[in-house]
Amino acid sequence: MTTKQFIKHLEDTFKGCLDIAKKKNSDYANSNDPFKNFEMSLQVGVEPDRAILVRVSDKISRISNLLNRDGNVKDERLEDTIDDAINYLAILKAYKSK
Repeated sequence: MTTKQFIKHLEDTFKGCLDIAKKKNSDYANSNDPFKNFEMSLQVGVEPDRAILVRVSDKISRISNLLNRDGNVKDERLEDTIDDAINYLAILKAYKSK
C-alpha cells in the first residue's frame, strides 16, 4: 500500500464511520441531545463518559476475538466492529468537549 492509498483508505473509513454515526444517532438520540442514550446510564449510577468507555471496551474485546477467528454474527464483521470502536471514541471525545 502506498501512502496515497493509505490516506484514501483513512478518508473512506472516516466517511463511512460518520455516515454510520449519523444514522445511529438519529435512532438513539434526538436533535436536542445527541448523548441522550448515554445519559440513560445515570439511572444506574454510571456517568455517561464511563458508559461510552464501556462500549469502547466491548468493541475492543470483540475485535480481539475476531482477529483470531470468524464471528458468528455475519452482519457485524471485524471491519464493522472497528468502525463502531472508532465512532465510540469520537463520541467520547465529543462528549468530553461539551
